[in-house]
Amino acid sequence: MTMAVLGQGTKGQPGAAASDKFAPRRLGAYLAVAVLLTALGRTVVVWLYYDFDYVSSGADDFLKALYDPRVMLEPELFSPYVWAFTAALLVTGVVAAMNRRAGRGAALLCGFVMFATAARELVGLATSDQFRQWYIGGNDLEVAIISSWSLVLLFSAAVVVLMLRAGERPAAHPAGTPAGGTQTYLVAGGLMVLLGLALVGWIVRMLTRDEGGISAGQYFKGLVDPGESFYPVLAGTTEFWEAVFAVSLLALGVLALMRRPVVRGAAITVLAVYFYINVRRMIGMTITDYPNEAPSERQIPVLGWDAYTEDLEGWLVLATYVGGSLIAVAVIAMMLRAPETGAEAYAPPAAGGHIPPQPVGQAVGQAADRTPSQPGSPPQPGYDAAPQAPTIAAPPPPAAPPSAGPPPPGSPPAG
Repeated sequence: MTMAVLGQGTKGQPGAAASDKFAPRRLGAYLAVAVLLTALGRTVVVWLYYDFDYVSSGADDFLKALYDPRVMLEPELFSPYVWAFTAALLVTGVVAAMNRRAGRGAALLCGFVMFATAARELVGLATSDQFRQWYIGGNDLEVAIISSWSLVLLFSAAVVVLMLRAGERPAAHPAGTPAGGTQTYLVAGGLMVLLGLALVGWIVRMLTRDEGGISAGQYFKGLVDPGESFYPVLAGTTEFWEAVFAVSLLALGVLALMRRPVVRGAAITVLAVYFYINVRRMIGMTITDYPNEAPSERQIPVLGWDAYTEDLEGWLVLATYVGGSLIAVAVIAMMLRAPETGAEAYAPPAAGGHIPPQPVGQAVGQAADRTPSQPGSPPQPGYDAAPQAPTIAAPPPPAAPPSAGPPPPGSPPAG
């Protein structure tokens, strides 16, 4: 998957403009973003490594928790959502360093998500004594924790600004020719909107449930203030990350329906994280022995598949898990195969320009290459139009009848 993304480069594209005056600026922006994103990812990795000195869980517990949701870890080791987005930060940084088009969309998504996460953590640290106690406790890391989240906020904001200023790359197809890949983007956009609406539906169900639900005010306040949580969760609760998935999928789905090339990298990133979370959850449903498992302080009870088949709501939950995973795989596959440069709508010719008609009887785009320039005449440009089937040569016009010439000389008539 990663190598397929890396393969969609920005150099040597057929039909691309020979020069781009903004290329040096874009290259500088992509390299700066690569440094910022990898710095963010390494910051999380360093904190994870450092926090092992303050928890009782070992490296083997952490590695098992990567695929088994039953393993209970301390809040200092963050959550599976943070682990997945940390990997996304590092991979996106590598893609941006290689100056790939897919890096822009992925970097924008990571920048927005990390900005929201850092802003939420800083709000909790500033306004909630309980949340500060969860984070800092009896250690002396208050300055380091606040400084780290402040850097995450600044770095993610810089990533978003740099990528927005870099703008879209120029289209690889010449102006005035139809672009390809439109149908792929429309189908992917429809699937992402469908999945996003399903996630929004489950959020509404949680807010309207009579038993075990929460009020709308408490839910939306918890999205921006982690101090509203009943238990210590660092770097985002499950409700926060589910809202991130829902908003991201709806926004990206709409952009895909508009055939915006930035969707490609962003959709691959968010759906890869979503797919990992779903697969991890379904692995836990498969290997669990609940309710036969003995309660333990180090293990979370996880319901098995059978527990979801007792009522309609359970079946809908299974449909969301399985269907969402299939949608994620399908959209990722489509985005990996879709040419990002072909996602724009039909591009009209530049002002004052026109596309001359192609000669009949030759494939489009071949006439200019096969017709030699006459001596003394300016060189004729080649038109790299979209691939088309060769046209059938028109029949030549009927030859004109030979005109009658003067009578041949002969002897004069008799008489």
